Amino acid sequence: MSSELDLYSVKHLKLSTGEEVLAEIIEEDQWDVVMRRPLKLVTEIAKDRTRFHSFRCFMTYMDDPETFVILKSRQIVAVTFPVPSMLQQYSATIDEIEKGQDYTAQKEAAHIAKAMIDEIIENNRDRGDDDDDSDGGNIIPFPTFH
Repeated sequence: MSSELDLYSVKHLKLSTGEEVLAEIIEEDQWDVVMRRPLKLVTEIAKDRTRFHSFRCFMTYMDDPETFVILKSRQIVAVTFPVPSMLQQYSATIDEIEKGQDYTAQKEAAHIAKAMIDEIIENNRDRGDDDDDSDGGNIIPFPTFH
């Protein structure tokens, strides 16, 4: 695991959509809640009418523990600390998700993309173009109607 899970910061959130989420709360204010490792609690009913719960990623491809999710505070209806058995299952699910995950390729791709964007910006800056097009070379003439 690339960063340790802080079980004391994990909270159980009930959202206005009806979804229930467990997540590590990193920071919160009156407008936003910054969280990581958010997992949605999913309730399913088996053919024999047995009810069971499982965790799923709250957002697709959000399994990197260094990725943060910002949730608008107004979307939260209720907050509580998870019961110990739920916290244990949450922790086990996080361990399973993060076990063997290698985020090196994702971070390298992000680094390359940033370098490419920086290079494009720098090349455009070096061209020496002004905002006033004195030569008119990039203007397309259109017929005028009077």
